[in-house]
Amino acid sequence: MWRINRQRCGLFFGPAAAILQVAHPRIAQGVYDHSQFRTDTLGRLERTLQATNRIAFGRQSEADAVGERLAAVHQRIQGTISPGMPGSTRYSAAEPDLLLWVLATLIVAAVEGYQLVYGPLPNDRKENFYRDMRRFGTWFGVPESDGPPNWTEFDEYYQSMISRDLLGSHALCAEVSQAIVHPRDSSASRVLGRLIDFLPIETLPTEVRKRLGFRSTRGSRAQMRLARRFLPFWFPRLPDRFRFYPEYQRAMTALDR
Repeated sequence: MWRINRQRCGLFFGPAAAILQVAHPRIAQGVYDHSQFRTDTLGRLERTLQATNRIAFGRQSEADAVGERLAAVHQRIQGTISPGMPGSTRYSAAEPDLLLWVLATLIVAAVEGYQLVYGPLPNDRKENFYRDMRRFGTWFGVPESDGPPNWTEFDEYYQSMISRDLLGSHALCAEVSQAIVHPRDSSASRVLGRLIDFLPIETLPTEVRKRLGFRSTRGSRAQMRLARRFLPFWFPRLPDRFRFYPEYQRAMTALDR
């Protein structure tokens, strides 16, 4: 898990992971009701990244503190679903299937981002990574006994979620997703959104992208081809302070003492 999650290249698939999360109608409802997603899009993504890195690379006490805070937040996020949404009329962020889906998107983003730069991972490394991430998920509220037991079954679960009509099936999903791709927090965020919007558009599964109203264009496809061509050459040559997360570097420094 450290070897893969220490790399910032997971960020290349991070926006797609965030969109896939809110593509689930019940998650989109929670974000819509309980966050300032229109004005704090980048802040929400940054807090998610900080939480995952503190769990992955922090001391036991740090991970436990993050896990307790996440559990408290999830317990507060509940309410009534909008008309037209499937499932129970009441939702909660602590629902096991929602927590599992969020964890799944983080797993896939990390693997896909790593493979974009360093090439395909063999199945045994995927299996090892998934085993570690199942333990990581316990701090997100997903017991190791929940969900697929191995990488092969996890991949089947993930592909079945993508192929279902559930993701992107409600108008709220598209509304929240648009705020992620085209944030309006500030002028800088608007410019950044326009510069990198090809990443989530071209890394989202085609069927989900269409349901959410995003359109692949000749320009976005060309930008993605350039990224796939140059990132494997450019990214591994970056200095460690740019390639690795600071939480990982602090952990390594602590281990060397």
